[in-house]
Amino acid sequence: MFQNSILFTAGQFARLHHLNKRTLHYYDDIGLFSPAYKGKNGYRYYTYRQSAELESILALRELNMSIGEIKEYLNKPTAQGFISLSEKKIGEIEDTIRNLENLQNVLKKKQDMLRLCMEVEDGQIDLINCEEEYVFITPLSSEAQQGEFMDMPTLLEHLQKTWDLSKYKTSCGSILSVEKIRQGEFEIYDGLYTQLESPVRVEGFYRKPEGTYLRGICTGSWDRLPGLYSRMLAFAEEHGLRITGYAYEIGMNEIAVSDTDQYVTQVTILTEPDS
Repeated sequence: MFQNSILFTAGQFARLHHLNKRTLHYYDDIGLFSPAYKGKNGYRYYTYRQSAELESILALRELNMSIGEIKEYLNKPTAQGFISLSEKKIGEIEDTIRNLENLQNVLKKKQDMLRLCMEVEDGQIDLINCEEEYVFITPLSSEAQQGEFMDMPTLLEHLQKTWDLSKYKTSCGSILSVEKIRQGEFEIYDGLYTQLESPVRVEGFYRKPEGTYLRGICTGSWDRLPGLYSRMLAFAEEHGLRITGYAYEIGMNEIAVSDTDQYVTQVTILTEPDS
């Protein structure tokens, strides 16, 4: 009785629910939620009991439900109807959460890489432990290269594929076999690679194994990389290690540098005891 005896104006009712009163007018105009009474002067009046219905509508809107979906449900509300509708929305929310978590991980990795750039020194060589990574690799033929990588169509195709697979535009690096490194052949790369956040069943997907990696840092132009590789080979021999597989080159500060002299390249190569 008390709840029905008190009338709220559109402005009062809107403030009660933290809305703009234009939203209430709009809901009324489209037939989604109407006031309990309309005065002769055209003013809209709402009752306390209508709060529960409005909050339900607002909750459904928070779930990104369209006006059409909400109207369809409110025309014939049932427990099973709400359960089915909410299950669909819960699935969409879970997808959004996964996407946001993936984006968060990408941003954290970029932060970590940039922080590392601020800590390492040019020519630094050390050993690091790496977890397994997922990568997509596009092989490169010697005919596609001339000195530095020149096959722009292959690069664009690689970026398009990896960005479609990962949803987020992450850095592109290159790989060079240890056989070429030992022979001093640094001009012809074996492929392009980009890290993925999860496994995919496509040709070109690889798992970069976990293990102890030899890491080298080079600041400046890429023509300084052969010298870094020579020092990395000497470091491995001195510490009784054998490099295996491929060297993974990646730019660490591409998004935060404008001068080539400040460009930082990280090289990592899997190692194992040289028995």
